[in-house]
Amino acid sequence: MYTNALIRILTIASFVAFLSSCHSASNETVATDPAQDPDIRYEAVKIAASRPTRELNLPGELESYYETDLYPRVSSYVRSLHVDIGDKVKKGQILAQLEAPELTANLTEAYSKVKAAEAVHEASKATYQRVLRANRTTGAISPVDLDAARTKSISDSLAVVAANAHYTSVQQLVSYLKITAPFTGVITDRRLSPGAFVGPGGQNSVPMLKIRQLDRLRLRVAVPEAYLNNNYKGNTVQFSVRSFPNQTFTGKINRVSNTVRPETRSELIEIDIQNGNEKLKPGMFASARLPVHSTEGSMYVPKTAIVSTMDRTFVIKVENGKAVHVTVQKGDEAVGQTQVFGDLKPGDTVLKRASEEIANGTSLKVQLATN
Repeated sequence: MYTNALIRILTIASFVAFLSSCHSASNETVATDPAQDPDIRYEAVKIAASRPTRELNLPGELESYYETDLYPRVSSYVRSLHVDIGDKVKKGQILAQLEAPELTANLTEAYSKVKAAEAVHEASKATYQRVLRANRTTGAISPVDLDAARTKSISDSLAVVAANAHYTSVQQLVSYLKITAPFTGVITDRRLSPGAFVGPGGQNSVPMLKIRQLDRLRLRVAVPEAYLNNNYKGNTVQFSVRSFPNQTFTGKINRVSNTVRPETRSELIEIDIQNGNEKLKPGMFASARLPVHSTEGSMYVPKTAIVSTMDRTFVIKVENGKAVHVTVQKGDEAVGQTQVFGDLKPGDTVLKRASEEIANGTSLKVQLATN
């Protein structure tokens, strides 16, 4: 029995010693809490209103300044193609020749009608001239005959005008049998071959050729709504492409849409690019660097001064030596700084490196950061 009692006493003593050691460890942890240590000084910065200049990297795709699909305008057959994919062409150059025998026959018919109308007009005109000379003799020509001759001459002259108009229209249709280049560029696609029937009732939904301009390109980028207070038109912009990662190209902003797209909350701008050496190609992905200015009076703090939790985003302002959590909303970022919106004003002091472990109301000693 004495032995059992001794064992129980030793067990109780060991348990009490364990509880004492845990309590000591807990006290040590509290004593070494950095937020409560009076000897620690925290780095702080003063908020200043600024309007920093920065760059927006805006993605876009290079496009030809002009590009078009070439369709036939009349029902015809493809007689010959003079170009193929990759061929460079000049404005007005004949690219393809079509044939439509019925149009050629119509042109001949229209021409013969013009000549016939001219002959009739010449005869009626000569008749009117003779009647007019005869009318100089009193009583030789009745007024009715004189009016009839004049009316016939005028009517025949109008018939000549109508015949010429018809001939011109048929001649215009015949000219459509020659497909010409609307501008200087390169052929990027060919869909049809000689012998194909084109036009209404045929393969009219398929373009014969596709042509693109290469010596002048355009780059369209969307500028976020927050930066629409900047005046972009006429500015020079630098951009880069993936195909030439170590080179920088330039262009000029020539068009601004002046309309905010509701689906993207952005405004479209167009950058004109001179590409005389044709080094850049339509379809290349480009990244344009657009210099912008933030809204005047914006407040920026270091990125490390912002704490984001599940509940909110805040900075720690130091006021009368106490930590004050101020809820903020983040804006744009620029060179290690983040724009903030909240109950702050220029001149307020905030911790440069904030932490959610620093409780609201904690006493703090701070020193202003040198940079």
